[in-house]
Amino acid sequence: MTETADPRFPVLHRVHPRGWLNDPNGILRTEDGRWHVFFQFNPASARHETIHWGHMSSPDLVSWREEPLGPSPRPGEADQDGCWSGVGLIDRTEDPGGVPTLIYSGVDGVENQLARVVVARLDESATELVEPGVVAADVPPIPGLIGVRDPFVLSLGGRRWAIQGAGTREGEEHVPAILLYSCDDLERWEHVGPLVRGDDAVAAEHAPADLWECPQLVQLDGRWVLLLSLWRHPDRAERSTIQVNYLVGDMAAGADGMAQFLPSTGGQVDLGPDFYAPQAVVDGDRVLLWGWSWEGLERTQEQTDAQGWAGTLTFPRELRLDGDLLLARVPDELRALRGDRLEITDGETLDLPVPARAEARVRGAVRVEIVGPDGRATEVLAVDDGPATVFLDGSLLELIPDGATPRTMRIYPDVGDTMRVRGELEVAWLLERPDGRS
Repeated sequence: MTETADPRFPVLHRVHPRGWLNDPNGILRTEDGRWHVFFQFNPASARHETIHWGHMSSPDLVSWREEPLGPSPRPGEADQDGCWSGVGLIDRTEDPGGVPTLIYSGVDGVENQLARVVVARLDESATELVEPGVVAADVPPIPGLIGVRDPFVLSLGGRRWAIQGAGTREGEEHVPAILLYSCDDLERWEHVGPLVRGDDAVAAEHAPADLWECPQLVQLDGRWVLLLSLWRHPDRAERSTIQVNYLVGDMAAGADGMAQFLPSTGGQVDLGPDFYAPQAVVDGDRVLLWGWSWEGLERTQEQTDAQGWAGTLTFPRELRLDGDLLLARVPDELRALRGDRLEITDGETLDLPVPARAEARVRGAVRVEIVGPDGRATEVLAVDDGPATVFLDGSLLELIPDGATPRTMRIYPDVGDTMRVRGELEVAWLLERPDGRS
């Protein structure tokens, strides 16, 4: 089945028609203004195995094209079993014009929870690897370390720093942590110590986990926001990956001069069941966020194998703080996806044939249903989060409220079904790619 025939394929969100896709990685914007989005990818099957970095690019955040693969496993190297999560940036250390650079977790198949930091260089267009990865940081010698991975790089106080997610076993307790590194030289990192630990009272309340994955640390409205994907040890939980939470706080210098993150409050980044491992990217005066939406728990591995693909990225969201509440708005660029206006029956019902690709604005309460050919309706979403935008794209549903936390979920209609959106609807549009493919 091709992606155009598969009613569940989110054609507006992913361009790779086959294979496994998870965490967004290495997102950067080159000097010509083109966006490059990498992600964990297995082109060979719909399973998380032998992870490469897939790659797509766009001039406008709406029209995407497939690019050559980024980092791929290399026999005998630190990443021989997979290239896991990391970030991208334009490194101006040696070249004022900037060198597109990818920084990722290399796993060797021996102990994949303990990843090494690998740095690779791209050509000027960010489409070709010209310097394969070198190990910039080994596994730090921390007693009881159960995992370390997912580097993120930031600037602070005129210097370049990095963080990684980690977790330790201390007696009977599991304590997540964010590790801090100095990395003015991107290919030689120095482990400094913990930036924040999970036994901090605020962190323990708002981000309980055995290990924090995919940390993202950005400034919003004068505060620092730390995004954390919560992970449980397989021996202690039925499912390791749980959800994504955030901490709001401030950066401070400790007694030894080392940076510390002091959280004051926190919350959940997305309230839907199908959102994990997001990546935050500073773009001028805004911060954009992409997330991974996995296949829903109701899907079996056999079903996913049969369809030949798994996982998708969300649309980018523009983050903002309202007091201590982390919110999102729809970037202006996504308006370019709007096609024809859609008819709303009696001002409250929108019926869409499958595959449904549409945007709807609601004033308040909204309900989304899958209606079968026999007229029987199955409710998939019913909320009243105030004014919001609803996106539908095949099996992906994203709700972006104006003043509440977003929700992401996967839904699985069949050919012949109808997607019904009901509630306080204002306006709706058919969505289509700028190349005319809907």
